[in-house]
Amino acid sequence: MSWNDKDIPAWAKGAVGALNKLELVSGKGGNRFDPKATTTRAEAVTVLLKMLEQKSK
Repeated sequence: MSWNDKDIPAWAKGAVGALNKLELVSGKGGNRFDPKATTTRAEAVTVLLKMLEQKSK
């Protein structure tokens, strides 16, 4: 992970890192990942669409 803020709880770092490696999550921009922010519907749909795209490959 290459985000500036490392507020990701220890128990979640592995999962967040795996999702990032799969390019399913990429942070909030400005090299930041805001784990305490509320996920918007648009962000959730984006993750789902990326998952479906990868599954169809």
